[in-house]
Amino acid sequence: MNFLNKYNYIAASIATIILSACGGGSSESSNPATGIPPDTSTPPDPVLDTSNHAFSVTVDDGLPPLLIDKVDSNEHLSADTATTDIQNNDAFSQAIPAIVQLPEWDAVFKAGDHTFRSNHDGEGPLFNNTSCQGCHIKDGRGEVPSSNIEPMMSMLLKVGSSKGSIDPIYGAQLQVFGVIEGKSGPILAKYQGAINEGLSYGEAYTWVEYELQHGEFADGTSYTLRKPIYKVKDLAYGDFNEDVRFSARVTPHVYGSGLIESIPESSILVYADPNDSNNDGISGRAAYTSQPITGVRQLARFGQKAVTGSILQQISGAYRGDMGVTNTIKPEEPCTSLQTACNEQALLENNKHHDGVDLNNVDLAQVEFYNRTLAVPKRRGFNEENNTWNTDVLAGRALFYKANCHSCHVPRHKTGRALGSVLGDVDLLQIKDTKTNINALENLVIYPYTDLLLHDMGGTCEVTRELASGESCSSGELCFYVQRCDGLADGRPEGDATGVEWKTPPLWGIGLVKTVNPKATFLHDGRALTIEEAILWHGGEALAAQKGYINMTKEERSNLQAFLNSL
Repeated sequence: MNFLNKYNYIAASIATIILSACGGGSSESSNPATGIPPDTSTPPDPVLDTSNHAFSVTVDDGLPPLLIDKVDSNEHLSADTATTDIQNNDAFSQAIPAIVQLPEWDAVFKAGDHTFRSNHDGEGPLFNNTSCQGCHIKDGRGEVPSSNIEPMMSMLLKVGSSKGSIDPIYGAQLQVFGVIEGKSGPILAKYQGAINEGLSYGEAYTWVEYELQHGEFADGTSYTLRKPIYKVKDLAYGDFNEDVRFSARVTPHVYGSGLIESIPESSILVYADPNDSNNDGISGRAAYTSQPITGVRQLARFGQKAVTGSILQQISGAYRGDMGVTNTIKPEEPCTSLQTACNEQALLENNKHHDGVDLNNVDLAQVEFYNRTLAVPKRRGFNEENNTWNTDVLAGRALFYKANCHSCHVPRHKTGRALGSVLGDVDLLQIKDTKTNINALENLVIYPYTDLLLHDMGGTCEVTRELASGESCSSGELCFYVQRCDGLADGRPEGDATGVEWKTPPLWGIGLVKTVNPKATFLHDGRALTIEEAILWHGGEALAAQKGYINMTKEERSNLQAFLNSL
């Protein structure tokens, strides 16, 4: 092709492009430059590559898909604008920044904080601790007693049967302290003391011992786990039911609760897969409860087995069950009908001046507001000056997804409406008829790392009666109740949860747990001394993820730890 012909060829091609762009020319005519008829076939629909998406399900939250190999731009802000910069031992006790900026809300937050930390009139006749803060230490986790002679104070044993019924004498949980008229301070249990002396002793003495279990990672590195053995003695009101089961609970953290409460129910249910329809081995199941005032059925998202649906329901039950402080939501004393000594002691309380209960609604509403507006600490491992993450954190994040940990510990949610308290708006002195939304909690992109669903974590339990020597026995003061479980099971159904199911706990803030409280440990019963031990205890639906961790190299395990510590 000579220069002129080449020029004419190029010019004709350009003209064709310009005419096509302007709508000129006929779709049925040949290209005048080449004589080749145009392609009139329908182009194929574009194929969306979802191989890098963390989930195959779609959440109607208006957010782009969560990607496996790319961190969200604001992922270092665990709770969006509800994130705090504080990283020290007060990291879990900060108000959401928007609350601090409004004097009227800040005042209610501080009033709720004061009540949260305070003892109350009318505590008992049975209880586990004398304040909310006494269990939720610095708004974080409680502690396992350091020895067998130290009573459980921020840890307790739930009690019931393997069929899910509560104990007819002791109710749903064991309170280790009692109140006796004329005696100061909390009173520990005494064997048949309530029966023989007619005095409201603590219900029982409870403690935990550990059996060490040893294992190895695939690379030959050894590890040790603590298998808990729970023991109960000094029953003050008589023996348990014959099918008794115990469920140990260390009190969980309370920060971020208002954000958890504000996640739309539909955004949680999209992750539920009770029949494992997608065959990934994960079958999260939603639990439900009734709203205590209206009776409306609602999703349960609080409690370690997902038994309460709101912060108000959770704290009112804790006041009554853990402190023996009655309130308008839970007005009954913590005595069963068969506990005569407890009921007689309750009649001696002379401070029922809050409409017949121990705690007035102003205090209750202020504590609810306090819990709802606690901030979440921001992530570590991120450099805000140059917008980069530490390489080990990024590597650990990829491993978190590879091991399928995110299928239960769902990283991201978006909050919806944060309705005002059903009690009404509260200030420093009164509750009003209005119910104003807490807009500081609304429409935030948060990273709590939970699906709030129930999962089968595996295991079985057995309860025996033994002497201190380990010999079998059937009754008497020296005959203890002993529960041993394989795996994470407790054998005690509660609400919609079975004896092997637990709600996925949020992971945000987990890297600061020991900064806030060096004595704190991990898992629902505190058996894990480290995050690594907590991973190694995973079973049931999470067994594949646990095995994936065991098969990681030492460097990979270190990277995953760096990621989890950054949360």
